[in-house]
Amino acid sequence: MNSTDQSARRRGALGRFARSRNGAAAVEFAMVSIPFLGLLCAIFETALVLFTHAAFDNAVNNVARKVLINNFTGNSTPTASNFLANSFCPALPSFIDCSKVTLNIQAYNPSTSNFSSVSGSIGRGWYNSPSTNVNLGQPGYIVVFQAFYPMPVYLSVLVATGAHGNGAANLYNGSSNSVYANPHGAGFVHAIFSTAVFRNEPT
Repeated sequence: MNSTDQSARRRGALGRFARSRNGAAAVEFAMVSIPFLGLLCAIFETALVLFTHAAFDNAVNNVARKVLINNFTGNSTPTASNFLANSFCPALPSFIDCSKVTLNIQAYNPSTSNFSSVSGSIGRGWYNSPSTNVNLGQPGYIVVFQAFYPMPVYLSVLVATGAHGNGAANLYNGSSNSVYANPHGAGFVHAIFSTAVFRNEPT
């Protein structure tokens, strides 16, 4: 076989390879699989955050109702750790790590305060320095019940690089309102906050 025939055979083989569609689906899936799986994981994590927030809110509301109906009038100012372990943790579902939950519960005398005047005490910054005691108040007192749970971030790509204050830096180079620096270690967490404001039932 001369060199002309060999060159023609090579050109024919290359042409058949270029026209072949065998394995095209596998190559195309490989190109889109990484962003597709990333989006799928992001959807699952977002759903888990919403589910956890709903469960946490439910626990706060259930315990707050016990405070409202004066279940704790025998000891209206327990330590935060005792109230957390004995009253709040049993109300949480098992998938929430209660050892990482922080509470901040304060009561206000209605003779000197009203709902408008206590609104300034509702915020997010308290979790850096919460009170060591919780004040459940007396019958008729206004109570601000705040709780914080740092939920782990399982998909780190959801967190922008770097930090901005206490929160992760969002896409607009500002502090995120939902992803915070982990108060119990390195990295970031989903900040799960829940607040209930109510007036204890009178005697």
